[in-house]
Amino acid sequence: MRRHKESTPRRKTGLARLIEIAGTKKWWLFASMALAVIATLAQFVPMVAVYMIISELADHAADPAQVDRDLLYRLGFVSLGSIGAFGVLLYISAMLSHIAAFNILYEIRVKIAEKLARLSMGYFTKKASGEIKKVMSEDVERIELFVAHHIPDITSAVVFPIVVIGYLFYMDWRLAIAALIPFPVAFGLMAKMMMSSESKRLYREHHDALEKMNAAVVEYVRGMPVIKVFGTALDSFRRLKESVISHRDWSQRMCNDYSKTYPAFLTAASSSLVFIVPAAVFILNRTAVQAQFIPTVLFFTIIGGGFFFPLLKLMYMAGLLTQISIGVERIDDILYRDEVPDRDLGQRPANASVEFDHVTFAYDETTVLDNVSFRAEPGTVTALVGPSGAGKTTMGLLAARFWDVQSGAIRIGGVDIRDIKLETLMEHVSFVFQDGFLFFDTIEENIRMGNTRATMDEVIQAAQATQCHEFIERLPDGYQTLVGEGGTYLSGGEQQRIGIARAMLKDAPVVVLDEATAYADPESEGEILRGLARLVKDKTVIVIAHRLSTVTRADQILVIDQGRVVEQGTHPKLVEAGGLYGTMWDTYSRARKWTIAQKGAAQS
Repeated sequence: MRRHKESTPRRKTGLARLIEIAGTKKWWLFASMALAVIATLAQFVPMVAVYMIISELADHAADPAQVDRDLLYRLGFVSLGSIGAFGVLLYISAMLSHIAAFNILYEIRVKIAEKLARLSMGYFTKKASGEIKKVMSEDVERIELFVAHHIPDITSAVVFPIVVIGYLFYMDWRLAIAALIPFPVAFGLMAKMMMSSESKRLYREHHDALEKMNAAVVEYVRGMPVIKVFGTALDSFRRLKESVISHRDWSQRMCNDYSKTYPAFLTAASSSLVFIVPAAVFILNRTAVQAQFIPTVLFFTIIGGGFFFPLLKLMYMAGLLTQISIGVERIDDILYRDEVPDRDLGQRPANASVEFDHVTFAYDETTVLDNVSFRAEPGTVTALVGPSGAGKTTMGLLAARFWDVQSGAIRIGGVDIRDIKLETLMEHVSFVFQDGFLFFDTIEENIRMGNTRATMDEVIQAAQATQCHEFIERLPDGYQTLVGEGGTYLSGGEQQRIGIARAMLKDAPVVVLDEATAYADPESEGEILRGLARLVKDKTVIVIAHRLSTVTRADQILVIDQGRVVEQGTHPKLVEAGGLYGTMWDTYSRARKWTIAQKGAAQS
């Protein structure tokens, strides 16, 4: 058994990981933070100006004529200018952080997309598409909150209280201490809500509930034809209902857990005046010059309550930070997952032969193929037939290295496919899937995926060779018609023909056909078979078939049963042998003659 061991990069988690992600655009963010700090100072200037205005008026309360009006005007203009500067600086800071954020989101989504393409198919069999969609959409999108908003906002939320506290102590240390009395309690309550293991567990459950609900919604929408045909209501689609209920239960549990702590935090964070006012009255009763102290008291009553909003912002961001960190864990679960090893030993297949050498393969603990061996010579057709679930499609996928085998080897042109660079291997293998999947794009681009360098004439030639040029020309925009999910509807047979055109344009020497006529009516099947005849000419072909009539002329037929090759030979020899293939052929022949009698009785 061969293994390829990779060194696993050391992973950061939580805030450290978020900072690492943000660090890819650090200069943009440093500039944003610097402007946020300057904006915070500009925001504080009008408060100082108000204090100075009150002091000036208080100092000349007995003789208003002595008030320095020029000073009041200057202070007013300084306040207006500071407010304007605050707005401009905050706008530029936000623009810089958002530019950084959207570039980071783009890079992460590209990395995830590239990583998914390098993972084995086993990952996708275990993960619902809704779960992966949530990671690429919602979890990545939440990083924008941290980069674009949290980084400059945290800077402001930290700098503003520090500036205010420093100035308050400069004004009067006694009132400053009184103003800060409730904040240890507020910080303690905030830590209990946001940083506790129970809180992290709840947020993790929230992500799990969202993933399950996303997966259930996608499955529900895709299964709508079945739901309509069988008249099932929402209650009958139990998985969707249970996932929605699970998310509802999480929300209720979160509300119940925070129902006492959160109001207590709000009360503590906004109660500075409760301590400032008694302290001010106490000091006023013991000071000789009360008139000079009154502006200070007014300033404290105005500014003292201002701690509440930065603290509330910090708490809000701490809660989101926990959610974002859990989302990043799911992103990293993809980015750090082991890939299909890609080694470039400089080896290239000598020809188009395909050989399975004592191949054993299992999904988790379930053995699918057991000691399978065969060889397909260049320019021949090898058919894989057998009961459903026997392992036929798995053999085709293994030939294209969608997974790695547990033991044995698969060789193309005499070279173990694990020793061939993946890009080189993909140049040598084309795969026509049973489900002719088309992307939401033009027909031209769907065909061109087989060879992105192909000219338009080559695309048309491939379409003509696979009997789909005529129906494409009848579409509203011809080759520029949008197809796929959300686009123009095409029948199953038409989709399969476009898939064959895509494979023909690729022109790989090895072709794997997985039930390529599965969705075709008799007329379409004939057209598809004519297209396939052109596709497989002079190539090594592996055909996975249930319609035995399509493989009667194959150079060799492998009969697969319970993961083993139980029979091997040509159609005449296998029928004559009277084994499993003979039984299948007999059943298939009788089924083709089956009709419905006039009174509804089945006859043959």
